[in-house]
This record gives sequence, structure tokens and C-alpha cells, in this order.
Amino acid sequence: MYDRDALLAAVDLPILADDLLGPGGPSGRTRMWPCPNRQHAQTGRTPPVSIFTSRRGEQRWRCHGCGDGGTAIDLVLVCRGGTVRDALEFLAARVGHRDEPDGWRPATRPARARILAPSGCRDPDRLDRYVNDCAERLWKPEGRAMRYWLTDVRGLPCDVLIENRIGADVGRSQDRPDGMPRRSGVVLPVIHDGHAVYAQLRVPHPRSDRPRYLNPTSDLATNPRLARIRPLEARHREVVVTEGAIDALSAAAAGYRAVGVLSAAYGDEAVAVALAKLAHPLVIAFDADDAGRAGAERLAALLAVRQRPPVVLDLGSGDLNDAMRRSDNWPTHLARAVDGALRSRASDLVVAW
Repeated sequence: MYDRDALLAAVDLPILADDLLGPGGPSGRTRMWPCPNRQHAQTGRTPPVSIFTSRRGEQRWRCHGCGDGGTAIDLVLVCRGGTVRDALEFLAARVGHRDEPDGWRPATRPARARILAPSGCRDPDRLDRYVNDCAERLWKPEGRAMRYWLTDVRGLPCDVLIENRIGADVGRSQDRPDGMPRRSGVVLPVIHDGHAVYAQLRVPHPRSDRPRYLNPTSDLATNPRLARIRPLEARHREVVVTEGAIDALSAAAAGYRAVGVLSAAYGDEAVAVALAKLAHPLVIAFDADDAGRAGAERLAALLAVRQRPPVVLDLGSGDLNDAMRRSDNWPTHLARAVDGALRSRASDLVVAW
């Protein structure tokens, strides 16, 4: 066992990034590095990763292109693979920390005083108006193409879309806050205390070399990493954790509370900390590909460390929305899969679909 906080405090994250990502180049007054996410296409001209100090005093990295980020532990996991334990051992060897005996607990440290303003949205009123306007437009004639993609192509129920204020950005004529992508698409907001604090744009039919999801600039709103999606009526205790909002909406269509992870950094410690605070049993339903399975395993390990072990559904193929569209009785189908996973927890963490 390692003292995580002491280990992170001893690691010089810029030097680690130089070793794992290559020497960082200057971008104005800030050094920048290439993104370690292999799914993030990059030109190489403007490295998108920067390093900063969080409100807790931890050094963290963040890709301003895809949203990945985290601590030194997350950077090692993305670059080298392996488990959280492997990453801790790698960092401990770099800084000369030793493995503590079983039963050891880190000493209680006084809470750090917050010296930075809380992260959030620069223009919350205008972002809220934008989300509300787009939510109304989805059901008007100008929103027909987006509505068709959501309800007919993706099979999502209208009542779930309304409940979660899903909208349609119609393009040039749409009024939007500075920092929102200037193009048409499905608006997927993050709602907190009844107000929008973030919004992604899902492009229904992107070109093969273009991203499907577009994010606001960090100057407008900080990526919260998680989006809570609400069913019209919660019929189950469990919370289904998915890759992105579309899959989370699919879980809500079956009567489940859901949380969509908005970044490819599924194993980010910040995501695990936020999920561990939820009172309900956790079910991870990530995509059935190598990246999704690795991300589910990593997140499950981080949650287990926090005494919140989830169960993991193996969808077999595709994602949760694909599973919903294949099903002729989705609420029953998903409920049986989740119940079976919970019953099998003692013998096998991952349960096949």
C-alpha cells in the first residue's frame, strides 16, 4: 500500500510528462504536450495538453481537445497501461517511496485552504438560456432533423429527452454564448440544481475525419466529467454508468438513474471520487471494445479502493444504445441483465450480456 497523496506530491508532473509524452513545447507562456489518448487524432502542430495545480494543491494534466486528464497516476495508466497498483509502483520507484505494510493507514492531513475560485461556468445565465432555447427548438419544425436522429435513429423516448432538456442547435441562426461550438447538432446539457452548467454538441452525421462530440471552451465552462441523466420515473435503485450521454439516456429509457462519463478518461480518479459519493449501487456499462473494457476495469478498481465496488456489464458488442435498439423489451432486458450481474457479484465481477 502506498500513501497516494505523498506519492503525488513527490512526483514532478512536467518531468513525468516529458518522459512519457516527449519534451513539452512552449505555447505562449505555457508548456504543452501531445495527448496520450490514442483515439484523439492530432496534427502535431499545437500540442493540446497542459499541466496545472488543482484547488487541492495537486498537479494535474488536461487535454483541451478531447477532455482527458487527471493526476500522475492517470497519465501512467494511459501511457503504460496496467492496473492502478502498477501505476503506483512505477511512480514509487521514480521518487523512492516504499510499499507500506498491510494495515497501514496514511496520517490525517489538515484540509488545504482553497486559494482559487470554484470552477464552473463563466456565463451561466446565457448558457442556461441557450440550453432552454435549444430544448424548445427540438420540438419545432426547425428541429425535425435532430429529433428524427434522436427518436428514430437512436430510438430514445420523447419523454426522456424532455426530462433531460435535450435540444437542437440549428446552426447559424442560433444565439449561443461565446465559447459554444458554432455549428448545428444535438445539445446534451449537464444540469445541476435545475440549471445548465455545461453542454456538449453531438454531431449526428460527422465526416469520418471529424469528431462526433464538440465541447465548449474551458473559458466558458469547465468539463464536469459526469452528466446525471434522469428517467421519467426511477424504477430501480441502481445507477448505470455509461460512456457519454446517449448511452445514459438509453439507461434512463429503461427506468434507471444514469451517469454519463463525458471524457475518454474513464479511469480518472476525479470520476471515481464523484461516483463513490452516490448512495446507490453502481453498474458500469461501457462500450464492448478494447478501450471500453479497459476503462471499465480501471474505473472499477478505483471504485473498489473507495469501498464502492461496482458490477460491470459486458455488452458483448456495441454500446448500450445499440443494445437498446436490438431489444424488443428494453426495460425488462436491462433489468434482467443488471439483476443477474448483482446476483453474480460474489463469483464474477464482469457479467456477460
